[in-house]
Amino acid sequence: MSAKKIAEIAEQFDALTIKNQMRILAGKAVNSRYLFYKEITEEFERTLLQALLEKYDHNLLKMSTSVKLHRNTIAKKMKKLKIKGKKAKSR
Repeated sequence: MSAKKIAEIAEQFDALTIKNQMRILAGKAVNSRYLFYKEITEEFERTLLQALLEKYDHNLLKMSTSVKLHRNTIAKKMKKLKIKGKKAKSR
């Protein structure tokens, strides 16, 4: 597939609502021979948390306020999924 065609498909995908994007990804996951429910959900959660951490510059308080999830819950999920937080700056 050409780079132009891939870019076109990616643009169409980006134009979809998140719900429809999730339906496409779920359909692909269902047809995977090697991924299981737990692995799929953990990978999604890991990817989402990492993106949110980047968006909020690893500020758990700002992130928790925005996504309506307690910061301790976020910290526990990060530990479970082995996601490292950003080191605090020394003064």
